[in-house]
Amino acid sequence: MCIIASGERIVLRDRLPSDVESYLRWQTHGEWRLYDAPWEGVRTSMTVEEEEAFRARFLEQCEQELASPRRRATIATLEGEPLGWVSRYGDGRFPDAVLVGIDVCEDAYLNQGIGAEALGLWVDCLFVNSDVHRVGLDTWSFNKRMMRVAEKLGFTREGVERELIRWQGEWLDRVHFGMLRREWVLT
Repeated sequence: MCIIASGERIVLRDRLPSDVESYLRWQTHGEWRLYDAPWEGVRTSMTVEEEEAFRARFLEQCEQELASPRRRATIATLEGEPLGWVSRYGDGRFPDAVLVGIDVCEDAYLNQGIGAEALGLWVDCLFVNSDVHRVGLDTWSFNKRMMRVAEKLGFTREGVERELIRWQGEWLDRVHFGMLRREWVLT
């Protein structure tokens, strides 16, 4: 198992084949699905064929060579139980800037600071293990927890795209946060 970063309560590590059942369960269970672009569809079930295809893709991805720095890491307890993931993505036009995301998929671990710890470790890994200059984080106005995490870690609120999408009868804003390399201090 490759540990990417260790914190007080969690580690960031590469996916393991043994994680497949947790990742499969998360496709149809967990509060996280209500915050990660739920207008794209919140699945409540999968067919046997879909489950088999998911397992096969997951196990295949576990065998692939991983980028450095990683594009994704599993959030796990110190004992190794998977809890969710962190990710990075970006626009190829701006190689010195990345966006990050986080999903804590085990409901029993929500509202305990696990997300802030995981994202702090992830941002630190990105700054330490790459030449990235800027880390951005976008979220939606209804996701108060994610905005608190960004603020807790010292991200600057950089702007808002007002009333960008209408969902469940309400207009939502997309909120942009950013952190520059020179501003980063692991909390």
